[in-house]
Amino acid sequence: MGRQRADLASRRAVLDALRWNGKRAELVVVRAGRGGGKSTVAAKAARELTQAGVGVLEVAGAGPRVEWDLFGVHPVLAAVRESFELIDADPRLAEAIDLVNRLCTAESYASPARKTGLLTALVTLFGRLGSGRPLAVLIDDADRIPRPVPLLAAVRRAGHHVVATVTGGPDRDETRELCAFADRVADLPPLPAEESEQLLRQIVTVPLDERTREALRDALGGWYGNPGTLVATVAELLRQERLAVAGGRWCLRDPGRAIALPAGHLLTAAVARHGKPAANAVLLAASEAGLTAGDVPVLAEAMGGTVAEYGTVVDRLVADGILRDTGTGRLNCCCTALATAVAERAGAAAIEGMHAAIAGRSTATDSVAAAHIAAAGRSLPARPELAGPVREAALRVASEDRNRLVTYRYAAWWHGGDGVDGGRLRSEVVSALVHTGDYERLGGFVAEAVRRANAVVAVGERAGLAVAAALAAVHTGRPVEEPVRKALAYGDAAIRALALADRWLAGAPVGPEEIAAAFAPRARDRAMGRVRRERRSGASAAEALAYRDPVPVLRSALGPEYHVPTAGFLAHQHRVVDGYTSGDWSGALSAARELELTPGASEHALACARLLAAEMCGRRGEIRQANAWLDAAGPTVFPATRAWVATGLRYLDGDAEGALAEGWRWYGSCPETADEPGLARLLIRLASIAVESDRRLPAGRALAEIDHHATGRPGRFTEAALLVRGLVDDDVTALRAAERHVRSRGDRPDLVALRRHLNRLEGRPWPAEAHEPARPARVTRPITKVKRPDDGEGSEAPRNARFTGLSPVERRILDLIRHDKTNRQIALDLRVSAKTVEKHLTRLFAKAGCRTRHGLAMSGLGAGPESIGA
Repeated sequence: MGRQRADLASRRAVLDALRWNGKRAELVVVRAGRGGGKSTVAAKAARELTQAGVGVLEVAGAGPRVEWDLFGVHPVLAAVRESFELIDADPRLAEAIDLVNRLCTAESYASPARKTGLLTALVTLFGRLGSGRPLAVLIDDADRIPRPVPLLAAVRRAGHHVVATVTGGPDRDETRELCAFADRVADLPPLPAEESEQLLRQIVTVPLDERTREALRDALGGWYGNPGTLVATVAELLRQERLAVAGGRWCLRDPGRAIALPAGHLLTAAVARHGKPAANAVLLAASEAGLTAGDVPVLAEAMGGTVAEYGTVVDRLVADGILRDTGTGRLNCCCTALATAVAERAGAAAIEGMHAAIAGRSTATDSVAAAHIAAAGRSLPARPELAGPVREAALRVASEDRNRLVTYRYAAWWHGGDGVDGGRLRSEVVSALVHTGDYERLGGFVAEAVRRANAVVAVGERAGLAVAAALAAVHTGRPVEEPVRKALAYGDAAIRALALADRWLAGAPVGPEEIAAAFAPRARDRAMGRVRRERRSGASAAEALAYRDPVPVLRSALGPEYHVPTAGFLAHQHRVVDGYTSGDWSGALSAARELELTPGASEHALACARLLAAEMCGRRGEIRQANAWLDAAGPTVFPATRAWVATGLRYLDGDAEGALAEGWRWYGSCPETADEPGLARLLIRLASIAVESDRRLPAGRALAEIDHHATGRPGRFTEAALLVRGLVDDDVTALRAAERHVRSRGDRPDLVALRRHLNRLEGRPWPAEAHEPARPARVTRPITKVKRPDDGEGSEAPRNARFTGLSPVERRILDLIRHDKTNRQIALDLRVSAKTVEKHLTRLFAKAGCRTRHGLAMSGLGAGPESIGA
């Protein structure tokens, strides 16, 4: 559990409404949906009343009782006996308990006179409770008692304050009478998103990864604000071991797999209570085909039921809020996680069988029928006459609805793939899969197509299928299957693509030109149409390729048709590299955590992600996590990049001299074949540290080494030479030239750092970078102390005088202010209260000499020299 339990603001308002001063007693009803947190609020109210000196009797309305006990006397007696010594009671309380116990029989409830006597005895019992101090009676789940109003009336007649919790809305019959009898009704609203995330931080010891929270929000929808549902779903994910800690966060294993509601949830229980017809209705409503009132007879006939039975079930599901009318006549499932739970229980074969049965009985020829045919998959026997309608439906699918497009095109191929249009249909499926980024399925489809053709593929199709198989191998890290290789390895184009995939998987160096040449047939495929090549920086693509990320090169080679992978280790690695470069560090770190949990991740992908994660965490001030990432990287295939990161972390720790010594020590032993991006970054970092700490000799040495590399290895080192020359000589012209190179690579961290140096030399305030086309990334962390040779104790490095006197918390708040974060968002990020943030802001306003958040963001407060190269 979390170390602190901060009150949720929405619950605090209800707790304030339940506060009692011990004078005017009332009956207050707390109403919420199941799992809405009413029992937790009631327990919190009981603790606060006890702390205020009020006696509290807690009665469990859902406690054990016999069926004929309509007033819930047994739970009351159990609560009184349990709290006998804690409540200031009249000495005659034992007599009152004995009388109520004797009168609480089935015969008493059957006789009006004896029933009245029982109620009178209850009034006497409650009157002898709390005689020495005020008493509050808390009845949780009061609506679970068959007739709660007479019991509550007895408590009120005794003069006690009553808090009762009930489940459901104002239209629920079980709660309507009780709420009408109450003095006040306090409705417990769903938690807002921020409070749901605050609750998540309280129920798990380690924070949840951002993508995991997004997956929970998407799966639960409106139920994300239901505390019981949120807690139960997270507990089920932990029980299934679908959550694991990576990089200091809870992350989802297999994030592509949907999240389902736990079996005991009220929604899943309601569907199970209505039987198989309810499950079929929910599954159909959640499918692409959808469910309308007109589909109910077809569904009933296809599944062997009656129209009356299915109509009644659908009406009940709508009444229970499980199915919702969208206003267009279509019924949708209220919660994606519910549909996932029902689908997991039914199984894929049963779902496909349902769609196949409907497709076989439907007389419609529109897109709805095509949707059923596509959803039926291979469970529907191949019928060539169905290929045309499904392919026409695919043409009407929006281009951005990629997954649906794949389903339709696959169905068209399944039903008509052996005909004269078989080659075209195969090519369309491959095109859709590449456009979707589903390379796992792409490899499977190529193998299936080869098997279906009995390993005899037409000459004109071999190159396209071979390139598709090679693409799948590069993206999934699994070699092309031998039967597929034998069927496709004919012709230069096919052999070149398969050979490149083999070299890539073996870890051999591969250049951008080789990738473009190997996959060129995909760009020239007539079925794909003419594609426009994207204009991308060759330096950026080459640098990504050096880290074994081929996505930028493939995007340039294949043009708009190509889509980045959506799953697998390469998808996560690309998100790390691209997120680091673009400044989306939260997304990049999330991808690095997911990569840690991805089976089959390559050594290159893990090393690249861990080193970049260490760099990002270090620059964000998360030094402990940065060192953990660096330790996980260990001896790596990117030694120069590791030295760059390790040197930066040591400098961030305030040890400039040690950072320089470590960096030069590694450089002196590095081979000429060291990874180039890391080597250039390391020399830039050594030069930057030397300049910032007034060590001109190491700075000159770094410039000389960079010039040496630039003569034989232009490109990245040419940019580095310009940048370091500008730093060493305070040469604005050189920095401007370096800036053009950095912009062409699209490297946001390097650009932000370089712009700060330019602003410093040109006398402009630091926030001028905010006027760039994209907002500045949260990617820099100033250094407060660096050691100099003449100062063993450490002294301030040259910096803006307004930087002095800022605490780490104030620097963090200042950074978040410049990213337009609200006080609440800052409080959540720092895990402090909003009042604490306000106090820090007051001090920052005084230091900056301004009165507004905008003025604070545009001030020079916190500006200082930064290491170039991020």
